[in-house]
This record gives sequence, C-alpha cells and structure tokens, in this order.
Amino acid sequence: MPTRSMPYHKTWRRGLIATAAALTLAVSACGTPEPSTGSGTPEGKRGGTLNLLAQSDLEHLDPARNYVSSQLQLEVLYAPTLTSYVNKPGAAGSVIGADAATDTGTHNADATVWNFTIRKNLKWEDGRTVTCEDFRYGINRSFSPIITNGPQYQKQYLKGGETYQGVYDDPKGISSVTCKGDVLTFQLVRSVADFNYTVSLGIFAAVRADKDTKTKYDLQPFSYGPYKIQKHVRDQSLVLVRNTYWDQSLDTIRRNLPDVLNFEFGQDPGVINDRLIADRGADQQAIPYANTQVTAAQAPQVFNTPAVKKRVVTGYSGYVWYVAINTRKIGDLDCRKAFQYAMDKQTYLTAIGGPQFGDFATTATAPTLRSYKKIDPWGLANKPQGDPAMARTFLGQAKTCPRTVKLDYSQSPTGDKIAASIKDSLARIGVTVTPVPINRKAFYTTTGKSDSEDELVYTSWGADWPSGSAVIAPLFDGRQITKEGNQVYTLMNDPKINQAIDAAGAVADSDKAQPLWAAIDEQVQLTSATIPLRYDKSVYVVGSKVTGAYLNPNFGDVSLLNVGVAQ
Repeated sequence: MPTRSMPYHKTWRRGLIATAAALTLAVSACGTPEPSTGSGTPEGKRGGTLNLLAQSDLEHLDPARNYVSSQLQLEVLYAPTLTSYVNKPGAAGSVIGADAATDTGTHNADATVWNFTIRKNLKWEDGRTVTCEDFRYGINRSFSPIITNGPQYQKQYLKGGETYQGVYDDPKGISSVTCKGDVLTFQLVRSVADFNYTVSLGIFAAVRADKDTKTKYDLQPFSYGPYKIQKHVRDQSLVLVRNTYWDQSLDTIRRNLPDVLNFEFGQDPGVINDRLIADRGADQQAIPYANTQVTAAQAPQVFNTPAVKKRVVTGYSGYVWYVAINTRKIGDLDCRKAFQYAMDKQTYLTAIGGPQFGDFATTATAPTLRSYKKIDPWGLANKPQGDPAMARTFLGQAKTCPRTVKLDYSQSPTGDKIAASIKDSLARIGVTVTPVPINRKAFYTTTGKSDSEDELVYTSWGADWPSGSAVIAPLFDGRQITKEGNQVYTLMNDPKINQAIDAAGAVADSDKAQPLWAAIDEQVQLTSATIPLRYDKSVYVVGSKVTGAYLNPNFGDVSLLNVGVAQ
C-alpha cells in the first residue's frame, strides 16, 4: 500500500496501500492540505470496454499473494474481501465499508475476538454460493510457505499463526478461525482495534477448495466478484468480463460500469502517456495502470496544454519513497549517517520531474497519516542538497564503512535517472554506487530474498490501512524478517524498537496509539537505517471518454470503483 509498488512503489508496494484518514489530502511543502483532482464526467453509464495500459504484467493475481497497490485494487473486482474501502474520492475514500460481510465487524471488549457475517447471495463464477467455509479455507491457505509475497498479518495476529503451516500441511485449518453458520470468527493473540481494516487485504479472501491449484492459482483465480478473468496472456494482456452471477443490487462498494476491462502490458511509460496525451481511437477509453504516471519529460506538455490538463488526475498518493540501508552489511551507525548527509534530495526530486511529483521526506510515515509527526532528526529539512562536509566527518569516524555498494531498484527510464542521482550523491564522499536494475514485475520477489539483498534498496511504502501500525510494524519489526517475501529491507532487528511496537500495538484505542507510532518512527529515523526521500504525488492522464476518474485514496492509482467509459 510496498508501494508494492511500487509500490511502489512502481507498481507500488503494500502498500498499500492505504494511508491515513486522508490519502488524497496531503500536507504540501508549506503545510497546507492540498486536494486531489479528478477528470471525466462523474455520471458514467453501464457498458463498453475500459482499456488499461500498464508497463508490465501484474506480478500476482492470487489474492493471498497480492501486496502491490495495483493488484490490491484489482482483486476487489474478482475476490471481494470482508471489508473494502468505500467508493469516494479524498478523505472519505479511506473509510472501510462492508463488502463480502454484512457489516464492518463486531468485537469483544478488548478487540481480541472479531466476528464477521458473510453476506448471502455471493456467487462463484459457476453459480455456486460462496460460504463461510470458503473464506476459512482461503485464510488457512494463505499460511502455506509456498504462497509467498503476501502480507503477514494473519501469521502475526491470529492465535497459532506463528506455527501453523497452511491447509496443504494441515487440512483441519487453524483453530483460531472458525465458522458457525454464516459467522466467521477470529481469535487474536492481542488487541487489534483496527482488525476490520486488516481484513480488507487479500489474505482474508475466499478460495474454493476444489478450485485451488496451489501456486498455479496465481495465473487465473476463480472469481466470486463482479468480474471474472476471461483470458490472461502472460506479459501481453489480461481480459476481465462480467461474472453473470454477481448481484449488483447488493454491491455498495463498486459501480462496475464497464462490461469489459482490457489490460495491455509491455510498453514504456513514456509511450503509454504519449498515447493518452494524443487521445486517439481506443485510447480515448483508456486509463494508465500500475503507477504508469506522466514522466518528467512529459510534465510540461501535460500541464501547459489546457486540453490535456483537464484530463489530469493528480494528488498525494500516501506513499513515501526511501532508500533502505541493509544494516547487516552496513552495521556502523556513523557510516549510515554519512550516507544520510551525503544524499542530495534536490537532485533526486529533479530527476523524477520536480515538485509536481512530490515533497521532501524526513519520515517513514506520510503526512496524510494520523500518526505523522514532523521531525528533522539530522537538521536537513532546509538542506535538501545534503551536507557533504558533515557526511565526510561521519565517514571518517566510522569504524567500518564500505566504499563500494550496490543499489537495487525497479528498472524504468525514470528509475535509471533516480539511481544515477543516488550514485552521484554518494560519489561526493568517495563511495561508489553500482546500480542494480531489476525488472519491474520481479522487483519485490527479488529484493524480498533477505539473504541476497544488496547494501541499498530504493523502494516505497504506503500504509495498509489508516494507522501508523500499518507502516512501522511491517517495515521495522525485525521479527517479521523472512527469507522470501521480506519487506523489512533494513534487516534491522532492534529489541527496543520491537518492544515499542508491541507496546503501541497493545493499545486498543487506535486514536490513542497514533502518537506512539509517531514516536517509533522518530526512533527508527535516529538509527539512520533509512533515507527518506519524498512524499509521493501521483500524476495521471486519462482518455477523453473516460468517466468518473479520480485518484484512489488507498492505492495511488486511478480508482476502478467508479470509472466508466462514454458510449
């Protein structure tokens, strides 16, 4: 919400996915909330084909393996979760509503037991009724070690989650997830006041046992949402058509206007946006997808041409882009401080296109999150160009500090420029950076292998739901480090930070917990295990016949909940 993205995010990563209570309302450089803008006629009509243009195929379709923003947004069309974010732009769209469940859940006094009633008349694409046991099976399945790259919350929150190995190993399922009729009950290891936000993730989606093809389920999941997958040609195209058994009268989340969603993969973002700017033929009914944003080179044309500018969808995405420092390979704090002071964020921001694409960051938490606290731990808020002299001082004090490091990043023309700017920053203090470009669709699979992670990783993150808990815990709890699908890129396992995370997580009142999460963010920044670079802004151009386009406040892409095409 890592922007998988990416995030990226990027197809942005996890995060998610969502940020705070107002993902598309963010604090600008001067501290004033800045609203997102949308494009297209709000009153769309049912029918037609929506074309979605993306740089590369989606890394996963299996809802249990989805943890990239674009995938998380898409899965609600074929695998509705118990709760989902409502269909509204701006702050209102960061609120959850009932989806596959009849409400947003009920819990006991200390929020350690949660109940959700599965709504009736949910149908699989072959007409069979979706049951509570289908949801229970899907959750049990997500524990399997072969179902990789998804979130880990079920393993952290559910009783027995640390040891249960999934339904393929133990068909009985985990005892802390039970069904009584239509009521699905979860028993948690501790209080989780915002667990009803957690269940909006695909690890809590239904999977029918007789349709489970294990890892091959990733290619074509069986649908119980408004759309089903008609055809998927890897790296070329993906076509979704209506699930004829879907009851639209019961859908309070999605409008589901297009008859067909036609994804086209495999073009450079510059080419995609040139097509959208030109606005010809089928591209008039097209939107960019998976963070296929306007490039820095195209920004002047987009913002200086009135006919194009009116088709712009823009706003703060809620993601924070940063460089993670592998603390296993760079364990010396003074060395990490040297890297911190050496970073030229001004050159970096220029490389991505300037302030239209973001503001300078000093935290892991986006300013849109309730837990955000403005801090300046290194005195660099007014020195975006960095402080090479101070960097060299810390470099001299460091007992160990590599003079040659590798930087992992998601390859794209803009990504190449970003990597070059980071390389130039560290070159100022005599550190040689070797950029390691990674194919976009394999980025998180590759960097998620903790044993082979390089010294530096350029990535991003957006909160999985509106709480600091959805940033700090998944990124900095060292107990969550895994060999595959790892997202704790710093590889830091600091007992004091882990204890602070436990203390904040034990607070049953989410509002009271937010200052604690802010304090941990500051604690993390003082380790210099990350170099925050920017609070991200999204900029998209859509076709002239696209209706109802606005920035999804939880995923940073053009929302699929309301969008349609003019007939």
